[in-house]
Amino acid sequence: MSQNPVIENNFGHSPYEKIDVEKLARLREEHEWIVKPIYRASDTVLDMPFFKWINDMTSPADFKQAAKQLYYHSATFPKVMGLMLGLTPMNENHMMPFYAKHAFGEADHHAMLMEWMLRHELLSSAEDIEHVVPTTETNACVNYAYQMAIEQDRDKWLVGLNSGIERCSNDFFKAISPKMHSLKAGDEYFDLHVEADEHHSIMGLEHIHPHDPDSFRGQVLIAKALEGISLWAAMLHSWVDIDLHPKFNLDGSLAN
Repeated sequence: MSQNPVIENNFGHSPYEKIDVEKLARLREEHEWIVKPIYRASDTVLDMPFFKWINDMTSPADFKQAAKQLYYHSATFPKVMGLMLGLTPMNENHMMPFYAKHAFGEADHHAMLMEWMLRHELLSSAEDIEHVVPTTETNACVNYAYQMAIEQDRDKWLVGLNSGIERCSNDFFKAISPKMHSLKAGDEYFDLHVEADEHHSIMGLEHIHPHDPDSFRGQVLIAKALEGISLWAAMLHSWVDIDLHPKFNLDGSLAN
């Protein structure tokens, strides 16, 4: 048996290794300078109204508006990762397999979500998704990723996307996956992300250069990671018509 069993999705590929708990513990300790504020901020997001809204859902139909926005995010995210890969400079070529694996792992997730929406009649046809207008906050979260792909600052990408956004995404799917099962609407799309996004967060930490949190560069990276968490939280709430835009101090505590 392989020492690194993988998680397979229903589209036939298996890009994710299961979580290495020892590795996660080592990386948390090594990179406490960025882990601590990220975890503090992301834990704060879990106490915000969106997660109470998830808990209060009584039908998969309640998730219709959020699912349409999630589809846009899910379909756009791997394109941004592809851009990060495509713009990789020669001196960063060693990162290409990392970017490619992440993009490949995300590439068909929107199709899985589409199947789920059609099965539960949240859309009358796949073409209906073309008439969805992304919220300002959804666009802002996606554009945050585009900005970093263009900038090609590896450390910002890793703290912002892999260690910040992916952790928040993991928290989101940890909440929505069991809720959908309780509503008899569980699906591999939701289940897969519970472990996939945690692994992405691990992957990011592995490639982050340690920094003094009091240094200018350290503060730039911490601020970038917390910016992503702010945008993510605002995006989730926009999906359920709640106007909430949290901001965080550099220690990860809530500023507003």
